[in-house]
Amino acid sequence: MAIRSKRAGVLAMLAWMGCAAGPAMASPILLDWSPQALLGATSGDAYSNINRGQHFAEVVSFAVNTLVDGMAIYSGIGYGGVGTLVDIAIWADDAGRPGALLGRFGSAIDLVDMDGASGGNVRKHAQFAGFTMAADVSYWIGMAGHSVELAQTAIRNANGGDGQMAQFTGRGSYLGQAGVGDMAFRLYGTPLGPQQHVAIPLPGTLPLFGLAGVGLLAARWRRSG
Repeated sequence: MAIRSKRAGVLAMLAWMGCAAGPAMASPILLDWSPQALLGATSGDAYSNINRGQHFAEVVSFAVNTLVDGMAIYSGIGYGGVGTLVDIAIWADDAGRPGALLGRFGSAIDLVDMDGASGGNVRKHAQFAGFTMAADVSYWIGMAGHSVELAQTAIRNANGGDGQMAQFTGRGSYLGQAGVGDMAFRLYGTPLGPQQHVAIPLPGTLPLFGLAGVGLLAARWRRSG
């Protein structure tokens, strides 16, 4: 597994983050798997995370139909700033592993800050068109740099975690569970009532690239066995 070293000192980090502009009307946090929330030890280095190469995903489910329209990952300050293009991908669950690709959304990082971060990483947030996760159904989700290295922080000994994240290489080749720690991330969106459901677009209709625009809030976190 490729390792990316941390770069930039505190002064450079503050200067770079000062350019970050807040996202417009960001949705509330649905699921908080950030370093501060999990209280685990973060990886000393950020793992390589780019769409054309190694990238990662975690499995989630919600108690009610839920519209997910934002995601943040945590990684080193030197990888991907505001405006960096990203891919957010969602896969069906296939007996505890990622199955069919349900959607791939093109977006861009709209905010970089220290919210939920610890151990030298930062939060990198992106909004996207939105995907409805049906109640009590497991999905795999991940965010990777489209053509620029985004990196990914792993959390070891996380409370409730299994110490693994799904590992991919290339555009969708699943390699198995990487036992380096749990993926540090957050999901954002809106829980829907039991009778409400937003249509899930077919993969062929999804925008490949276009810039998109605390508490668990009844979310239920499921880990693969």
